[in-house]
Amino acid sequence: MLAGIGIGTTQGSAQGPGGPPVAPPAPPQGGIQAQTTRAQLEAAIADAETILSSPGYSGRIKDAKRREIALLRGRLTDGDLRPGDRVIISVQGEPTLSDSFTVSPNRTILLPAVGEISVRGVLRSETENHVKTEIQKYLRNPVVHVQTTVRLSFLGQVTRPGFYQIAPDVMLGDAIMAAGGPNQGSDPTKSRVERAGKEIVTREGFAQALTAGKTIDQLSLAAGDEILIGGSRTVRVGGSGFFSVILPVITAALSLGYLAGQVF
Repeated sequence: MLAGIGIGTTQGSAQGPGGPPVAPPAPPQGGIQAQTTRAQLEAAIADAETILSSPGYSGRIKDAKRREIALLRGRLTDGDLRPGDRVIISVQGEPTLSDSFTVSPNRTILLPAVGEISVRGVLRSETENHVKTEIQKYLRNPVVHVQTTVRLSFLGQVTRPGFYQIAPDVMLGDAIMAAGGPNQGSDPTKSRVERAGKEIVTREGFAQALTAGKTIDQLSLAAGDEILIGGSRTVRVGGSGFFSVILPVITAALSLGYLAGQVF
């Protein structure tokens, strides 16, 4: 996992908050399989379209499927990597290429001695092979491993609101821990995700995603998406409300060390 990854302010560097540059973590073997493939996205669209064509589902469910289809089609067309995301590369025997690189506004990453690599239209699950293909133009039989992170905004009833780099295979509940976790007054039924001011994960969908343990990738979240933690009522740990839903997830997050750095 990407536990403890430092977040830098310039491309090609990794820096912890308030500290010196640190080396990015080495990605695990075969890490790309944790993210959704193009074939899986196409299959999910087909399943959702089947529901839309069926008279046996409510309008509410069909509306949710329409939103899902729009997100999935956007991924197939535009890819997953957006400006501000990180691509963490490890090339065996090549320390200058083993670093964390920020996706530019032009959707490229700049690698030493290799140059700019476009990641426009590339899925997270395709990133490792895509980067390896480009590096192979300069190195013979390189051993390349790649992970990515998503730059997400956490707002509302969280301890430390702001932008964070989150691994796409992290569950939504674990991701909230990057911002210090939910406040005592938070409420999952009043939380949602927005993109450019438009709701892409409804309040109901948000609560369901927490209980189902859905990941950032499964929710099709992308850089700049705002995770808005709502709430107005007082809750107790173990009682009703956000903490009764997310407490088991928080415990798992702390035990596994799912922490991410904040972008300043």
